[in-house]
Amino acid sequence: NPVDLAASRMHSARFRLVAQQVFSRPPALVTQRLRRRCQAANGLSWSEARFDGATVTLPDAIELTSFAAQLDNVMASVRNANRKGVWMRVPLSQGGVLPLAAAHGFRFHHAVGESAMLLAWLPEDEPCPVPDFATHVVGVGGMCINERHEVLVVQERRAATTTSQGSWKLPGGLVDLAEELDVAVEREVLEETGVRSRFKSLLALRHQHGAAFGRDDAYCVCLLSPLSAEIRACEREIAAAAWLPLPEYYEGTKATSARQGVEENFNAFVARNVIAAAEAGNLDGAAIGLAAREMPAPKGYLPGVTGLTNRETYRLYSGFH
Repeated sequence: NPVDLAASRMHSARFRLVAQQVFSRPPALVTQRLRRRCQAANGLSWSEARFDGATVTLPDAIELTSFAAQLDNVMASVRNANRKGVWMRVPLSQGGVLPLAAAHGFRFHHAVGESAMLLAWLPEDEPCPVPDFATHVVGVGGMCINERHEVLVVQERRAATTTSQGSWKLPGGLVDLAEELDVAVEREVLEETGVRSRFKSLLALRHQHGAAFGRDDAYCVCLLSPLSAEIRACEREIAAAAWLPLPEYYEGTKATSARQGVEENFNAFVARNVIAAAEAGNLDGAAIGLAAREMPAPKGYLPGVTGLTNRETYRLYSGFH
């Protein structure tokens, strides 16, 4: 039958082409790809990650009775491929795999929302270079000064320490994820005092260690100009809010410094220098400190790469022009 003969020849030609493509590859590559296909069919697979790493992907449904054997096979494949750091995201709904993953050296790297990211560092003769997750908590304080050189201050209902309870402080709080510093400080001032304001410059940054959740703390004091004057303090968080003359606020920071056992704390340092700038007339002209500038972002964004961003622009805070 001519039709059957033609089909048979076409099938043979395809078989020879596939055989040439497979056996012309390095044996290790063929084995690796076959393993990945088998692993994917079984529900557990891995793919290459940056810096000689690997990412293990969990299926939507897991049978714990077979997961241990699957993970054994996957980790053997990862080791044979000479990968180093192995990542695995585990949702809350699949938390039963955690003890099995721990047996392979996986440890918590971070957790966000409804999933935890695990990391296993495989080389025994190399220290793990992967940085800790979220090393810093970033906060902002707004030094909002009006034309009469009065600064907007608040008293917290529950201060962080007994030495600062009842003291006047700058309104502020933590920066949200993906929020700009200037946007954050304007938002915090509005939430705590009801006063609308405009960012002028970054005055000072304090860097401390051992803050919330054991993270380091970066606290930025920003100079603001008010766009409104009426105070509507947040009753849930704020006991009192007021416009104080700068010298009066400075005296309060010095009193708090004494209660804290230091000659001059961070707030007193900033207040003293802002008063000097006000006396020199610098608050009414060009902003002191570091001004914010919108910069075009480099092209070619890659998730997790330092120096790149998932937005078209980024903020630069600088005293240069």
